[in-house]
Amino acid sequence: MLKTQRKPYENAQDLLKIYRAAFEKAKYLKDDDEKLLAFNEVIDYCAKSKICVEEDTKKRNQVLFWTYNNIGDIFTLKNTTELKDENYVYALQYYKNAMEFLSTDSDRKPILEKMAHIYLELQDEKMWRKTLEQIALNEDDEMKRQAFVELSNSTDDAKLKAQYLETALNYITYENVSFLQKCKNTLNICEILLSIYEQNNAKSDYERIKTLQTNTLELLN
Repeated sequence: MLKTQRKPYENAQDLLKIYRAAFEKAKYLKDDDEKLLAFNEVIDYCAKSKICVEEDTKKRNQVLFWTYNNIGDIFTLKNTTELKDENYVYALQYYKNAMEFLSTDSDRKPILEKMAHIYLELQDEKMWRKTLEQIALNEDDEMKRQAFVELSNSTDDAKLKAQYLETALNYITYENVSFLQKCKNTLNICEILLSIYEQNNAKSDYERIKTLQTNTLELLN
């Protein structure tokens, strides 16, 4: 059976057509490897064209993002029936490739969350934590205080907990809450930090946070 001859790549619209065909084909395929082959046709089509490889347009990048993300998802799901770490390793690589073609920051968090889940499954605590930190930093400034407080709750390491809480303090002013609530958030963090620094005999840090606590309390009087 002769292969269908595809027209040479001219612009991102051509790539989008190949992607749509691959997506529709994959929807009806039950075998994961066949789904992977379907989406790899998109990557191969672009790779064979110097124009596509060198092009840097929003549409082309969006199509490649979708493609790499879908392949990463397939490898992740594949591991539910075929328990091999290599599936997760491949998934991580394709998610990383997808990140290279991000069109909006809003797409970054879901990818990072999927990567964090995989690192947790692989028991790679170092990369799991590093990815969680990336997720927190990816939040809007007004949400970073909460994100880093949650990060501090994910560890029993006093030094790391303090580091996260110190970072959280830096973003309190950006929160879209009342002045009173900002003061309360500051005092809550100060209380935890004071306990950590006292237990670890970190005198200069203790005094610094104690001063912040005192100044914040004065603002409430």
